[in-house]
Amino acid sequence: MKKMVLGVLGYGIGSIFALMILFAVVLALLLRFTSMEYSTLNQIALISGISILAFGGMMAAYKGEQKGWLSGGLTGLLFVLSMVLFQVIFENQWVSLAQWSYFGGLLLAAWLGGMIGVNLPRRAVRRS
Repeated sequence: MKKMVLGVLGYGIGSIFALMILFAVVLALLLRFTSMEYSTLNQIALISGISILAFGGMMAAYKGEQKGWLSGGLTGLLFVLSMVLFQVIFENQWVSLAQWSYFGGLLLAAWLGGMIGVNLPRRAVRRS
């Protein structure tokens, strides 16, 4: 249980937030220094968000070493709940139906990433 909690909170959520910040900087630079349209940027943001959540779920399950569906699902759920909480507190508005469908896709991506991550091969540790 301790490995799963460390995997979800440490590796899963941590890698998601780190990669989200990195991709936000990259997308902001693309928007600023290229003639890319906003609709194209939205599509890139959607694909990168889903990929990042899948990677976070995969990392959580890989480090947790058991119950990948649960590790990935908890990682996605914690991320989505934090985003909803930030929006309600800082923007003072509730989540729209379109956002709920986006959050559902993110949750599904993390869940599937967790199922993949728990089945990734592990490196053998040699003891001399």
